[in-house]
Amino acid sequence: MVNSITIWLSCFCAGAISAVFWRELPSTQSMAVMLALLVVTSSIILFYQNHGSITGQAVMEVLLCLAINGLFVGVLWVASLGHFYYAWQLPQHKIQQDVTIVGHVISGGCLSDDLLNAQDYHQYIVAIQSVDGQSTREFFNPPFFKALLIAGLKFKVRLSHSQYRAENHGVTSHLFTFKRSDDESLPKKAKASCLHDGDVFTAVAKLKPAYGVANPVGFSRQQYLVSHFIYATGYIKVLHTETTFHEHSHRNELADWLSSLNLTHHSWWSALLLGNKTHFTQDDWILLQRTGTGHLFSISGMHLSIVAGVCFFVFIPFIFILVQVFELLRRLRRFASLQLVGFYAYKIQHKGCLFSLKNTGLRVWILVCVIAVCYLYALLSGMALPVVRALLLLTLGCLLTIFKVAWRSVNIGLAMLALCLLLFPFSVLNASFYLSIGAVICIWFFINTLSIHREPWYFAIIKLQIALTVIMMPLTTIWFGNVSVVSLVANLLALPVITLLLPICLISLLISYYLSTSFVGNFAVEVLKWSDYLFGYLLSLLAFLSDLDLSAFTLFIDTSGALCFLGAIILFCLPYWRFKRLCIVLLSLPLGTSLIQWLPPNDEIWALHVLDAGQASAITVTKGDRAIIIDSGAQFRGNAMTATQYLFPLLENLKVKHVDHVIHTHSDNDHAGGLSTVMAHPIAGNATFYSPTFGCERDTMFDWQGLTISFLWPLKGNSQDNNAMSCVVRIAAQSGSVLIPGDIEKESEYALITKELARGTSALNADILIAPHHGSKTSSTDIFIKHVAPKAVIYTQGYENRWRFPALNVVERYRQHNVQQYFTSSEGYTLVTFRKGSFEVNTLRSDLKKRWYLKGKPPRHL
Repeated sequence: MVNSITIWLSCFCAGAISAVFWRELPSTQSMAVMLALLVVTSSIILFYQNHGSITGQAVMEVLLCLAINGLFVGVLWVASLGHFYYAWQLPQHKIQQDVTIVGHVISGGCLSDDLLNAQDYHQYIVAIQSVDGQSTREFFNPPFFKALLIAGLKFKVRLSHSQYRAENHGVTSHLFTFKRSDDESLPKKAKASCLHDGDVFTAVAKLKPAYGVANPVGFSRQQYLVSHFIYATGYIKVLHTETTFHEHSHRNELADWLSSLNLTHHSWWSALLLGNKTHFTQDDWILLQRTGTGHLFSISGMHLSIVAGVCFFVFIPFIFILVQVFELLRRLRRFASLQLVGFYAYKIQHKGCLFSLKNTGLRVWILVCVIAVCYLYALLSGMALPVVRALLLLTLGCLLTIFKVAWRSVNIGLAMLALCLLLFPFSVLNASFYLSIGAVICIWFFINTLSIHREPWYFAIIKLQIALTVIMMPLTTIWFGNVSVVSLVANLLALPVITLLLPICLISLLISYYLSTSFVGNFAVEVLKWSDYLFGYLLSLLAFLSDLDLSAFTLFIDTSGALCFLGAIILFCLPYWRFKRLCIVLLSLPLGTSLIQWLPPNDEIWALHVLDAGQASAITVTKGDRAIIIDSGAQFRGNAMTATQYLFPLLENLKVKHVDHVIHTHSDNDHAGGLSTVMAHPIAGNATFYSPTFGCERDTMFDWQGLTISFLWPLKGNSQDNNAMSCVVRIAAQSGSVLIPGDIEKESEYALITKELARGTSALNADILIAPHHGSKTSSTDIFIKHVAPKAVIYTQGYENRWRFPALNVVERYRQHNVQQYFTSSEGYTLVTFRKGSFEVNTLRSDLKKRWYLKGKPPRHL
């Protein structure tokens, strides 16, 4: 029986987690076949169970049926919900239109009124009840999916709410003055107001399906949205504040109270005690990343376990005293005034009541109280998914103890994992799932294999922290590509402090709020202030560690190599057997193969990397360990996200050590928004910068790594920096050529052609063309396409952009000339690799990382 549970749960978990690697969802036909096999295997298992003992060959058949059954259940569970997710989508005629919505704020709401003045931009997770009076339950396509609607499942969207029309953040350099472009998409001004969790509101909004840019590195917004069952995104244009129904929770009131205490490190306490990280600055996030302590300040299972542990030891004497009081009341039943109490005490004592304090035992009541307190703590933290997941696991463990179910620890662990996958199936797409589950498994593994529980507590903590740091490093590298060298020291310093301060400060916050006018309340406030003072020393130590030159470094390794290396670490900790060393070496080989990428790349190959930068342009050309940057994407609210999160991490992943040239085709934000970021980056410290008014002029040509870089436009002496005078760059070699014309339009195209015809040259000819002006109808004229004669054209345009780039007539022109067309909005990051005499085009969504949850959406207007 135990082996059956282990096999079935293991295969169920494996089937569900395999969804991370599916290129597409299983078809309805394949799901029908799996369902039939599921019925067959279930019948075989039931047949053998009804015929008594199982021996010989039948044992293997039953075990095989159990494995297939569990695997198919896991696959079918995630696949059916995946089809359900894509069946419940925003109707086409509602996309990017002004619609009136009625919604209920689930999370992301303001926690304190001071945020209204401190922030001008908010993001909410909202359950939309209706759109233009139509219930969201009518959005199913096909309609039969309504029958699968799970009670309580909500049509969740992520809405941004801006309280002002975003102003341009000017950046001036010796090259040009950065200015706002017409290609810059900004949310409209909304009436100043801040919604809270639980508020029901009516608003005019613009919505579009859940989507995001697709690049080989950096945060995947689309994957995040799918993992949280978010069906659409958008922004609020007009909020009808007069009809908003406010229902603020105690969490909001505690946040206001915490703000009123004016603690020096208020943002950190807000994150630690209430799970609110909206006050964190960019420097705070960098500190957490470089020290590897982000998990300490994000309320998770670790914090819940601290609360549970404290409650367990606090409730032991309290429940013991309570039991003794009830026993005393039972003994006093002889007195007439307590006859009623005596009667019930007698019933409890002799009739075996389920809730008997004496018969049920002290431990049961302690566990029940611990679960209740942990549930209240989960409410206080905003019911964050890691906390809810940990609460479910704690509840399962306590129930097994209460009902005295004798399961092995491995079965308990598998049951907890299966429960998480059953209730939160898409969490397998989120890093927190692997980090939290991995940490629990590692703790259990090391406690049992290294006998940590037999060590002195201080030595056990250090030993366990070292083991966790080593074994979790491959997982953090897979998801974040970042390795913190000082994380071990930082966690050894911070973990005891957080473990001590969390329960003390949490209790002090509650006491100071509910007993604010009493002596006890004033004392609790003083405890918080002293804790804040001591906390400053911890932050100073973390800042010191973060500022060290080698505190963290970026490391991109293959996922399979990292997982194999993780297996090698686990095998290293296991007892010795005959082939142990051989297995460790074999599992370490994939990582070694991955690290070979650190060797100098092949100089015979060069590549064009067109990033998915939304409605913007960010391109780089690499050869060996050197690169050229051509445009750096947009900047919004002072943050050049494309440059910081995608462009430079990609170059680091490609082992690029030097950026030799930086060309910004013109100064519009969608092309030059990352200029200041590029100028400040170390690998671009010796780069030569070009713009239409600085160095980029016709007839300028130079050799770079065996490639010929030519500027074809604008003319010498140009003083204008606009679309018409964009830098036109041609990169050529024997293996192929690329033309990058910026945002030129037909007048500039004609001028270029005229100049080339006068010379009798074919400098415009190129194998790969970046579509002028993102495919605008005012560019890509027929004669220009003929002179360039590209084999492929790449449009750098955003999904559902308001200009509807590329224009339909432009797409038709390229189609008439038999040019292969690629859209970054639907294909994502596009890689063109040039080898001797040939080139190859690969896109992320179709080739490099094709996944069902990263499905591309072609432009609707085409």
